Amino acid sequence: MGIFSKGKERYLNSVEWLSKNSIHLSEPAECTPQEFEFLRHIVKDKRIVWLGENGHNIREHNMMKSKIIEFLHKEMNFTVLAFESGLAECYSANELKEEFTDEDFLKNAVYSLWATKENLSLFQLMKKSDLSLIGIDINPSSNRDLFVKFVQQLSPVVSEDMIEKIEYIEAGVYKWYYQLGQYKSRRKKVPAEMLREFAEFKEKASVVIGDLEAYLLEEYVLHLENQELVCKVKIIIRCLQNRLYFINHIHHNHRMYKKLREKRMKENLEWICQELYPNEKIIIWAHNLHIFKQYKTFTGFEPLGAIVSNEIKKQSYYLGLFMYEGEIHTDTGQPYKIEKPPKKSLEDYMHQVQSPALFTDFSQLEKKSDNKWIFTKTIFLESGTMPTLFVPRDQLDGALFVESVSPPEYLKRSKNK
Repeated sequence: MGIFSKGKERYLNSVEWLSKNSIHLSEPAECTPQEFEFLRHIVKDKRIVWLGENGHNIREHNMMKSKIIEFLHKEMNFTVLAFESGLAECYSANELKEEFTDEDFLKNAVYSLWATKENLSLFQLMKKSDLSLIGIDINPSSNRDLFVKFVQQLSPVVSEDMIEKIEYIEAGVYKWYYQLGQYKSRRKKVPAEMLREFAEFKEKASVVIGDLEAYLLEEYVLHLENQELVCKVKIIIRCLQNRLYFINHIHHNHRMYKKLREKRMKENLEWICQELYPNEKIIIWAHNLHIFKQYKTFTGFEPLGAIVSNEIKKQSYYLGLFMYEGEIHTDTGQPYKIEKPPKKSLEDYMHQVQSPALFTDFSQLEKKSDNKWIFTKTIFLESGTMPTLFVPRDQLDGALFVESVSPPEYLKRSKNK
C-alpha cells in the first residue's frame, strides 16, 4: 500500500508543481492577445518563434496561434510569418493582398486546411499591417494562377515569353500534383502510361526552368539597379527552383518524399532567415512533428526543426500545442474523437491542473523530482490518437495546452479554385 501511496503522492506533487509554474489562460474563444504578455520575457532574446500544433484541423489551436502572432507582431516587432504552405503561393498572395478580400487573401495563400473563419483575423492583420506572409513548403497550396499573376505584375520588366513559360510550369505542377496525388494518397500504383506522360513533362519542364533561371540571373539580378525588383526576381528564381525540386521528387514513395520535402523546407527556411529577411524577426507556423528540435523516428525521418542550422536553433524558441478532449477532423475532413490520454502523459499532467488553457515554459527549468517527467520519456498523443514517446524538454522550449478542442469552421472554396 505504501508504494502506491508514494507513487500517488509523487504524481500529485508533479501536478501541484505544474500548476504553480505555469501560466493559466482563458479558454481560446475568450483569450486575448494581451494574455500572452508573459512571452515578452520568455522570448525576449529570440529572433525566431516556432508555433506547432497537434493536428492541422483544430479550431482552438488556430485561435491561440493567431492571438500569439498578434501579440508578437504588435508588441515585439515580429514582422514575418512563415507558414507550412507553398512558398510561391504565400509570397504571391502577400504581394497581391491589396487586391483581395480578406477571405480570398487567406484562401489564395495557405492550404485549405487553414482556410478557416478562426484564421481570418490573422489575415486581416496582415492586410493592414507590415506583418508579411511567406511559405516554406514545396507542395502547391492554392491555385495555379496566383504565382503567374504576381509575375505579370512585373511586366514590362518581365517579358510575355517568360510569363508564358511560367504559366506552362504552373499548369503542369498543379496537374501532376493532383493526378499523381490521387494514387499516392491511396498508396496505389501509378499507371505506366501516366508515368510516361509525366516523364515527358518533367524533361521539358527541367529545360524550361533551367533556361528561365539562367536568363533571370543574367538579365536582372546582375544588372538591375532597382534592389526591390532584384529581390522579387530572386524570389521568382527560388520559386522556380522549388518547382523543379518538386517535379524531380513527387514520384517517390510516401516515406522518401516526406524526407525530401522536409529537407527542402529546411533549405527554404534557412534562405528566408538568412537571405530574404536577414534582419527581421520571424514566426513559423507548422505541425508539432515539423518543429521538434532533436527528433528522429525509427525510419530515419528527421523534422525541419531538428535539421535547421545551429545558428537558427540558437535564435529560436520552439512552442508545441497540445489538447485533451473533443472532436477534430482528419486532413481529408473526416471527424474523429480524441482518445483519452493515458495517466502520466503530457496531456494528463496538464489536464490535472484544471485550467481551460495552460502554458508551461521548459527552457528555464532545472530538473527536480516534481518536474522530472519533462526531462524523461513521456507519452503524448499525436493528433489526439497515437501514443508517442518523447522527452518534452529535448523537443520543445514550451508547451501550450488546450483542454477542449473542436473542428474549425472552413471557408467555402470559390467556384474557380
